[in-house]
Amino acid sequence: MPDARAKPDTRARFKEVWHRIDVMYNRYAKKRGINFTALLILELLYDAHHDSTATPYTQKALCEQLLLPKQLVNGFINNFREDGYIELTEARDRRNKIIRLTDAGLAYVNTANAPMDAAEESAWETFSDEEIATFTAALEKYRQAIQVALGDCP
Repeated sequence: MPDARAKPDTRARFKEVWHRIDVMYNRYAKKRGINFTALLILELLYDAHHDSTATPYTQKALCEQLLLPKQLVNGFINNFREDGYIELTEARDRRNKIIRLTDAGLAYVNTANAPMDAAEESAWETFSDEEIATFTAALEKYRQAIQVALGDCP
């Protein structure tokens, strides 16, 4: 039976491609005058706004979703509130606040993300449904293996 593990040059190529994608997304955000992590947070809030079945986000939920420390997310939330992009409302648990995009926040995210959304959609159209399923399953398997190896990520 052949060895199914990736050869060193294949692993190096994966890391190179992964790094290039990461750099590309960071450059995209920078060109729009925003930190990539901030853009991710706003995108999650935007998606939740447009999904009537989604549970609204709290700071804790954002931290868990993005695997980010509370202090970092709190800093972004404070900045977004100052910029008028979000509003905080009381949740059932008064210790948490529901975070929602304002009209200004919705407009900003829509403008900032529209070119990237279009580019991603165009890229996905180059794949068959089977290729997407295979790619997603393989990437999830990789994520789980890294999580187990690191042992400190949820």
